[in-house]
Amino acid sequence: MKRLFRYAGFVLGLGAAGLMAQEQSNEATPAEQYQALRKEFQTAASTYFQSTNDAQRQAIVARVDKVTVNLLDFVQKNAQAPFALEALTHVVTLEYWLNNHTSHPGWGKESPQAKAITQLLRDHVQSDQLGETCKRVNFSFRPESETFLRTVLEKNPHRQVQGAACLRLAQLLAGRVEKLALLQEQPHLARRYQELYGQDYIDGLLRQDPAGIMKSAEAFYERAAQQYGDVKLPYNETVSDVAGTDLFEIRNLAVGKVALDIGGADQDGQSFKLSDYRGKVVLLYFWSEY
Repeated sequence: MKRLFRYAGFVLGLGAAGLMAQEQSNEATPAEQYQALRKEFQTAASTYFQSTNDAQRQAIVARVDKVTVNLLDFVQKNAQAPFALEALTHVVTLEYWLNNHTSHPGWGKESPQAKAITQLLRDHVQSDQLGETCKRVNFSFRPESETFLRTVLEKNPHRQVQGAACLRLAQLLAGRVEKLALLQEQPHLARRYQELYGQDYIDGLLRQDPAGIMKSAEAFYERAAQQYGDVKLPYNETVSDVAGTDLFEIRNLAVGKVALDIGGADQDGQSFKLSDYRGKVVLLYFWSEY
């Protein structure tokens, strides 16, 4: 879940195409149109979280739907523009935003995200600017996202991009296992994912062995730390920092793992350790006076 929280910090800074593209002056350059289109999504997204009724939110969802489709069309017509990679990355993120923050019904096989990933692999797979794209794709649940990260890891010649792809692939695999566990516990969420991605795809994922997928994720984490540990990431982190933190959580803090031992003094000043109560039901209650 932590990966989802990290994502929330940057999603509102994204932009996309929308109806404003159709209103641009004929004299506006593609770059100027693109900057205006970025602002369209920023406005729509911030308004969505400020809205107070369903009618307003549904209107905003319809607006962002058009923005997403129009942005993909715009970048397909400007495939060689300097902003093309960035715009395709935004398409990936916009669909994620709609799927996870709104009631948008999804596009199914006509997914703009899937089409954007196809274009990214066709035109930009060897770019040295794919680090941020790998991060955004990591949050996608579509099969194309795994294909993208594996292909970039294999074919991109730049070590910093390889490191990002390796780390994000590990996160994608581990995060998908966590999400599938939630789907099994929450029928309403399972129905939502079936609507967005197709029942056959979800059923296929649910038939996979979670332990085997997690072992694969751990292997990619280890590879990322060993081969690309010093690669720089946003927020003053390195691949090694993030891989180490995520591996610690998987191996020590996941449901079913033996809890780490802690100790302290009770209200009578008597020392105790959590391990003293092994085999018993224990409620840990953390509180502070501050």
